[in-house]
Amino acid sequence: MRYYSLMLLTALVFVTSNYADSNWTHWRGPDYQGNSDDTRVPLQWNEKQNILWKSPLPGNGNSSPIIHNNKAFLTASSDDGSERMVICIDTKSGKKLWEKTASKSEPAGKTHQWNGFASASCTTDGERVYAFFGTPGLFCYSIDGNLLWKKSFGTFTSEAGWGTAASPFLFEDLVIQNCDNDGDKGPLPAGAAAGAKTAPVSLIAMDKKTGKIKWETKRDLGRGFSTPMMMKVAAGRQDLVLNGPNRVAGYDPKTGKELWRCDRSDAKDQAKFGEPMPVSDGQLIFILSGRPGPCQALRLPGEGDVTKSHVAWQEERKKHRDVSSPVLFNNIIYQPDSKGMLTAINLNTGKEIYDVRLGNGKNKALGSPIIVRGKLLFLMDDGETVVVDPGLDFKVLYRNVLGNGTALDFGASPTVSDGRLFVRSQKFLYCVGEK
Repeated sequence: MRYYSLMLLTALVFVTSNYADSNWTHWRGPDYQGNSDDTRVPLQWNEKQNILWKSPLPGNGNSSPIIHNNKAFLTASSDDGSERMVICIDTKSGKKLWEKTASKSEPAGKTHQWNGFASASCTTDGERVYAFFGTPGLFCYSIDGNLLWKKSFGTFTSEAGWGTAASPFLFEDLVIQNCDNDGDKGPLPAGAAAGAKTAPVSLIAMDKKTGKIKWETKRDLGRGFSTPMMMKVAAGRQDLVLNGPNRVAGYDPKTGKELWRCDRSDAKDQAKFGEPMPVSDGQLIFILSGRPGPCQALRLPGEGDVTKSHVAWQEERKKHRDVSSPVLFNNIIYQPDSKGMLTAINLNTGKEIYDVRLGNGKNKALGSPIIVRGKLLFLMDDGETVVVDPGLDFKVLYRNVLGNGTALDFGASPTVSDGRLFVRSQKFLYCVGEK
C-alpha cells in the first residue's frame, strides 16, 4: 500500500510541476531566471533531427520568442532599422498568423552589431502584446494583431551608438518600461526632426489598456539595457528589481518609489553597463555589471542604501564581457561571456569553480542560457547550442548545431513551451521537439 501511495504522489507531483504552465510570456521565462520544468524537451537536435518546423522571418532581430496559448510573438527590423515589425506565429504549424509594421518613419539611429534594432522581447498578458523599439516607442496590439495604442517617449540617445534592448514588463494593470539612455548627453540620430526631445532617463509605468502614464521614476544613470523583474527581498516582500549602469535597485511596482539601492560603480568607472538581469536563490541576489568590473552577492535588502550593509561578497570579473544573463542551479552561478568562456561561481562565497572555453574558440554567447531537464543550454551566436551537465566539473553532453555557422546569426535566447524548444536566428524561428 505504501508503494502505491508513493507512486500516486509522484504522479501528482509530475503532473502539477511539469505541465502546469506551458506559456513563456516574458523575457527570461516564468520565474524570470531562465528555468523550465518541462521534461519533454529533447536535448539533441540539428537541422535534420528533431526540427518540427522552421519558419522564415521578415527581418533581423535578437528578441526572444514570447509564447502564449500556441502563439509566438517576435519583433524584427529591416537591415537599416528604418522599418520595425511585430510578428505572430502559430507554434503548432509554424504558420505566420499576422505581421504588423510598427514603425517605418522614425530615424533609426546607430546600434551595436551585437544588438540590432529589434532586441527587446515582447511581453503578453494573453489579451494584449507589447513591443518596444526605443525611439519608435512602445506598441500595444491585441492578441489578433490590432493596434490598440502606442506611446512615444522621445528620442533614445546613446553616446556610443549602442541602441536599446530593455524589454517591457507587466505587473497587474501596468506595463513598465526601462528607459535608460544617455538623454541630453547623447547626440540625436541623423535625420531627427528639428527640436526633437530626448527620452526621459526613467523607469516608466503605464496603464496597460490605455498607455496613460501612471508613474515615472527618474534614474539618471545613463544608457542601460536591463529588464525589470519581480524578486523576493527581505521579509518576503516582492520588489521590482532593475539592474543598471551604476547600481541595482528595488522599486515599489505600484508607485515606482525606490525602496533600496546598492551601488556598484563610481562616475569615472568604465565597468558600467548593467544589462545582465540578477538571479536569486531566495537568500542572496547575484548581480553582474556586464563589463570586466565587479560582480556582487547581496543579502536580501529591505530599505535604503544597502551598499555597505548588505554586500555578502564582491569580486572582480576580470577579462569578461557579459552580454547575457546568468543561470543559477544548485547554488552555482553559470555565466557565459562574449568570448565563448563559461564561468561557474559559488553563490555563497563568490569562489570561482571553473572558467573554461564553452564554444569553439570563435563563437560567443550573446543570448542568455536556460535550464531544461536539469541541464544547462547555452546558445552561441553561430547556432551551436552547448548542453552542459551542471556540477563542480565542466562536462559537455551535446553540441547541437543549427544554421550555417554565420557569426552573430543567433543573438536571441531560447524559450520553452509545451514540450518544445524555440530558437530564433536572424532569419528563422525553429521549433525543436520530438517527432
